[in-house]
Amino acid sequence: MEKNNGISVGGNFVAGAVAAGKHARATNISTGDSLGAARTQMQMLLDLVHTHTGELTRPDETIAAAESARRELEADEPDKPKILGRLMTVASGAGAIAAISEAVTAVHEAIAALL
Repeated sequence: MEKNNGISVGGNFVAGAVAAGKHARATNISTGDSLGAARTQMQMLLDLVHTHTGELTRPDETIAAAESARRELEADEPDKPKILGRLMTVASGAGAIAAISEAVTAVHEAIAALL
């Protein structure tokens, strides 16, 4: 019987790079600017928060958290935990507004790629 050095996956499989077998190597190279992507996503989120102000459960708190997160992202060395905390506040204030929830997820993913 031949030796199987492959990969067998059941269900969902998400990976940036995968290698299998003798002397296999995998390299994941990011071609984008993670901080730039995070800043772009954050601005889109802030625009959505302002667009949906009348629908937010706590508009003042939600807007303040989004603006604080944006300011923190503009810093030379953004504080990732601080930004993620502000995103939780934005998500909470958004309630059932799907567009904001999706934008929060996009910013979160971009922030996660920073470190």
